[in-house]
Amino acid sequence: MDWKKTKSIFILTFLVLNLFLGYQLYQKNDINNIARLSEQPLEEILADNKIKYEDKLPKYNSKQTLISAQRYKFTPEEKAASKSKEIKLNKETSTDITLNYTLSKPMDLPKKDSKDLIASLTKFLEENVNRGKEYTFYKWDKEKNIVWFNQTYLNKQIFFDTQNFEDQNKALSDYEAPSGMVKFVLDDKGNLTKYTQTYLIIYTQGGFQEIITPKKALGRLLDTAHITSGDHVQAIKLGYFSLVLVGDSQVYAPTWLIETEDGQYLVNATDSSIQVLSGKQD
Repeated sequence: MDWKKTKSIFILTFLVLNLFLGYQLYQKNDINNIARLSEQPLEEILADNKIKYEDKLPKYNSKQTLISAQRYKFTPEEKAASKSKEIKLNKETSTDITLNYTLSKPMDLPKKDSKDLIASLTKFLEENVNRGKEYTFYKWDKEKNIVWFNQTYLNKQIFFDTQNFEDQNKALSDYEAPSGMVKFVLDDKGNLTKYTQTYLIIYTQGGFQEIITPKKALGRLLDTAHITSGDHVQAIKLGYFSLVLVGDSQVYAPTWLIETEDGQYLVNATDSSIQVLSGKQD
């Protein structure tokens, strides 16, 4: 027997075996690391990515229902009714379900503080608009000088994509424009000149079901890179967003609205699907 040759074969064999065992150990450790990562609490994942949200989490009921809604047809009396002689219905642009009003003289609004402006428009709603107390502030588009208020149901807002109302090419019918809203139009000086109103008749749809938590909604946005490390969450709200249009009826799902410094995102609270209102796309 050639001992030197046999010795070399044994050394080579053990070397290959060690490499194989080392690779197997690496794979096992890698799998264990992945498992540990998948088990990492969501709070830690958000903290590791420096997503600030702690003081923005709202109180909510974990079980919610879908709702359905139809556009309300205003009566002739409601169209004509106005507590101010300075507010006139624009009959040429109004329909049974969408009312357009013009102020004969622009109404002064606070210029320096957004909270004061919203408070002034809220007071105007309550005093001059049919069912004005059922609407709440939604969005202020400062570039277009438009302030949006939306209808609420059980203290939750009806969310919509305001761009669909602005882009008439997307609205095939009057029913497809945002429903349950008041759109205030300001002039170049920031004074109120006109407004548009729609209203919804709302019904509960189906039984109660468990919804995802606002933390899980944040985790979903992080997983899909809609929010990234260091993003600051400015607001989290639970409301409703339209799932489907059936004839003149719409079905709405419980939805989390999450606002950051860079955008607005809607996360369906039942199936975790995402709608980007503004901000980072996929």
